[in-house]
Amino acid sequence: METINNNACTETFEYVNVTRESEEFFQISATLATCWRFAYKGIVNEAYLSSLQDDHWVEFLKKGLNHRFIDCVMVKKGHQVVGVSIFGRSITEAYPEDGEIIALYVLPEFMGKGLGHTLLEMAEKGLKEKNYTHSLICVFCDNESAIAFYEAHGFETVSTNNEITMGTQKLLYQMMRKVNG
Repeated sequence: METINNNACTETFEYVNVTRESEEFFQISATLATCWRFAYKGIVNEAYLSSLQDDHWVEFLKKGLNHRFIDCVMVKKGHQVVGVSIFGRSITEAYPEDGEIIALYVLPEFMGKGLGHTLLEMAEKGLKEKNYTHSLICVFCDNESAIAFYEAHGFETVSTNNEITMGTQKLLYQMMRKVNG
């Protein structure tokens, strides 16, 4: 386990590379579920969001880390997982040779503390170390705060009006891309 401490605020946060031996899979998944319910309220159908179980991502994390097609970094404050970044080879058909930031979330009460910025930097560094020349991320078109965040970090929109179905709802998302510097 690699640990990086961030003392940007008066609080101390620990960034930990998640391994297949990690014990926090349920905590990470529960953090993702909480973040989804917050971030996508008013964007994704409430019935879908409320149906998300806290263990929704556990098997994805275990399988992805076990087969090494994803990497994951979590941010902890004490024993609580407060943020997560998941990244690896692109799962987006249009950019099969890119690295992709599959998920980047911080619990609402910990936003504005630089955690998302650090998670993004760590994901980009991880992708660059695996020789991906570009980082890709998919963002719901109605998620204006996420779009602004990624634009502020050098991402540019490369595709819009892509469609995905969540439950029974069809949603539009855009792809944003950045050269790994």
